[in-house]
Amino acid sequence: MADDEFEAAIRRNGILQPAPRSATCRMGPDERSVVDPRLRVRGVERLRVVDASIMPSVPAGNTNAPSIMIGEKASDMILEGRSDECLET
Repeated sequence: MADDEFEAAIRRNGILQPAPRSATCRMGPDERSVVDPRLRVRGVERLRVVDASIMPSVPAGNTNAPSIMIGEKASDMILEGRSDECLET
């Protein structure tokens, strides 16, 4: 295959994957999701996933802002859970 044919094949069949680490640990309410809506790993106690991997699909844009939002929301959920634990004791 000539270089120009190779380049044409890449352009025709290649895809851009801007965030390869996102959508690898999907969050959701169903049992097929790796983490539940409170970011807790199913089947593993006291473990959460708090990064772009919980996004249900690979986003078309930059993942910086959504990742920051995920971290902020997770910290709220974690602190909320701690206050619930304090009330129980």
